[in-house]
Amino acid sequence: MQLTRHTDYALRLLIHLAGYEKERVQIAEVAEAQGISRTHLMKIASELAHAGFIEAVRGRGGGIRLARDAAKINLGDVIRVTEPGCALIDCTDCRLVRICALPGILDEAKSAFHAVLARHSLADILSREVAGET
Repeated sequence: MQLTRHTDYALRLLIHLAGYEKERVQIAEVAEAQGISRTHLMKIASELAHAGFIEAVRGRGGGIRLARDAAKINLGDVIRVTEPGCALIDCTDCRLVRICALPGILDEAKSAFHAVLARHSLADILSREVAGET
């Protein structure tokens, strides 16, 4: 399973913000630091704000920051927001659909993938990064 670039950028944004604790950060600053289009990052920030992962404040002194502690941002929840469809296979036009069990097996694999992510938080990513693990 490969996550989309959209999800990659969302995770990068969250990791970046976690490094600033409660301080607000400008989207332009994150975009430049991460080499991401500012416009694309604004859409991602809006989605993450709507989902409650970040706070966004407009105007003078505004910016974005995590809406809660990194330990309370569940990676499984983030992935579910940024990868809502995430179908592993499309059997719509397949002529083997009546005799094939592949969709069920892939659904089981997808559930296992989400179960592992649900056991981890944004803080887990940070601690591994700091410890030099990959």
